[in-house]
Amino acid sequence: MDTLDWQQMRRQQADRLAGDIIDEARVQLMLKFRFLDLALWRMEVEPYPVRSGYALATDGRKLYCDSELLLGRFDESFDEVVRDCLHLVMHCLFRHPFDETHDREDAWWLACNVMAESAAMELCGSRFASADDAARRQALSELRLLCGALTPGNLYRLFHKALTAPHGTVYRGLGQGRLNELASLFERDNHEAWPSHGQGTPDEKPGDVQELGHPDDDAPDAGDTDLQELMASAEADAADGQPDRPQAPQGEDAGAEGEEAEGADDDAAEASDELQDKAAAGPGQGRPSDDDADREGEDEKSPDERDWEEIAKQVEVNLETFSREWGEEAGSLIACLRIANRKRYDYSDFLRRFSMLSEEMKVNDDEFDNIFYTYGLELYGNMPLIEPLEYKETQRIRDFVIAIDTSESCQGDLVRRFLAHTFDILKAQEDFAHSVNIHVIQCDAKVQADTRITDLRDIDGFMEGFHIRGMGGTDFRPVFGYVEDLRNQGELPSMKGLIYFTDGLGTFPEAAPDFDAAFVFMDTGELHTPSVPPWAMKVLIDEDGISRLRGKVQDNG
Repeated sequence: MDTLDWQQMRRQQADRLAGDIIDEARVQLMLKFRFLDLALWRMEVEPYPVRSGYALATDGRKLYCDSELLLGRFDESFDEVVRDCLHLVMHCLFRHPFDETHDREDAWWLACNVMAESAAMELCGSRFASADDAARRQALSELRLLCGALTPGNLYRLFHKALTAPHGTVYRGLGQGRLNELASLFERDNHEAWPSHGQGTPDEKPGDVQELGHPDDDAPDAGDTDLQELMASAEADAADGQPDRPQAPQGEDAGAEGEEAEGADDDAAEASDELQDKAAAGPGQGRPSDDDADREGEDEKSPDERDWEEIAKQVEVNLETFSREWGEEAGSLIACLRIANRKRYDYSDFLRRFSMLSEEMKVNDDEFDNIFYTYGLELYGNMPLIEPLEYKETQRIRDFVIAIDTSESCQGDLVRRFLAHTFDILKAQEDFAHSVNIHVIQCDAKVQADTRITDLRDIDGFMEGFHIRGMGGTDFRPVFGYVEDLRNQGELPSMKGLIYFTDGLGTFPEAAPDFDAAFVFMDTGELHTPSVPPWAMKVLIDEDGISRLRGKVQDNG
C-alpha cells in the first residue's frame, strides 16, 4: 500500500469513527432530554479540519467535525464530547450564529459562549459532568455581580467595555488575562463558520480552509502511533459494547440500555432511527412548518435561521408543558429561549401606528403616469397630456405625546438615549413631516415639564438643552389627565397616541383612554417583565436596541 492510499484509508477510518461518536453523543442527549430531539438531529455531520483547537464548528446547517481532534477529545472524556455537542446546539437554539448586530466580534463570541455553556451546564446538572464545571459556576457568580441578569446583551456590553478600556486600565477586574481565562472556560467550538462572521456563502467551510489530505503527511511514522492506538481502542470499545459508556440503542438490544437512561423503553431505538432518518432526509424534513408568512422581518432571515427559530419555539413549548418534570434544571434554558424567541419589530414601523392619513404638498410620483406624459411630449412637442399631482396622501405623525418617567429609578442617560433614538427615527423617515405637534412631558408623581416641538429640525437644539426634572415617585395618572386637558383645549386636535418611557413601577390609570398608549421598558433580561393594563401596548427595548434602531414590541391584547 503506497503512502497516499494509507493516508486516505486512515482519514476515512477516523472520519467514520468520529461520526459514530457524534451520533452516540446525540443519542445520549436525546435519551436524557427528549425535547431536544429535533435540534440534535437538525444538522448533518461533515468531516472537515476545523484547525482552531476545537473539534466542532457549525454554520447552522451542518456540523463540521475535525476527526482527529474529536478522537482526542473522546479519549479525554466521552462526557466532554457530549457537552461539546450540547453547547453547539444551544448556540443554534439561541440563534447566536445569525446575529450580525454587534461590532465587536470577540466580545460577542465570549458572551455567546457564556450563555450557551451556562444553559447547558444547568440543564445537565450532574449528568455529563465536566472537570471545569466548578470553575465555571464560580465565574458565572462573578459575572452576575458585574452585569446583573445573564443575558447576551448585558454580557456583551460588559466584555465590550472591558476590551475597549483605555490602555493601562482594567474595567471591573476584567483585564486581558481574566478575559482569556473566561474564554478558555466557556469556549467549546469554533465560531468562524457562523454566517454572521461573513464567511460568504453557507457552503464555505469554517476555519483555515485547506484540503483534507495533509500535504506534509508522508508514510506512517512514530508520530502516528497515538492516533492509531486511539482508533484501535475506539473500535475495540464499539465491538465490546462499550461497557463503561452507554451505547446508542440498536434493534432488539436497545431496551436494557434505554431503561437505564432515564426510563426510556424499547421504543427508544425506533425514535432514534426515526430521527436519524429525518436528518438524512434533508433540511426540509421533520421540522416545524414555515407557513406563517406574515411574521415581521422574515424576509431578512435565512432558511436556516427560520428553521432554528421554529425548533426553538417547539423546544420552549415542550419545556413549559412539562416544566414540572424538569424543575429548576431547565430554568436557564427556558429564560434564554423566551428572550431569543421574542419577536423583533422595527421600531420605526411601530411608530407608524401613531400616524394618520393626511395630504402633503409635494409631487406624487406614485400616481404619475409616465406613458401619457411622454406620449404628449412626442405628439405635441412640448405639452404632456398629464402632469404629476402636486399633492400626496401620506401617513404622518403630527399630534403626538412622548412621556418620560423622571422618577429616581430611571437613569438619566437612558432617558436621553431613548429620546434621541426616537427623534432620529422621526427625522430619518420620509413619511414623517417636518411640521409636527409633539409634546415631550416629564413626570414623576406629577407633571414636571412640557416641551412642545413644532418642527423636527428643532430637535437638535432641544436635545442639547434637555434637562431631567423630577426624581420623585412614580404615578402615570397625571400624564393622562394632563393630556386630556390639552385635548380639551384644542392643543392636540388629531392625537393618535402616547408612548411612555418608564420602569413600570407606578400606578396606571383605571380607565382606558380613547387613543393608543404604549409603555416602553428597558429589557433587563428578566424572565418576568412589568405588566401593563389590557388596553396598553408593551415595548421592551434593550440598550443595544437603542443604538441600532431595533426594539422588541409586545401587544398586550
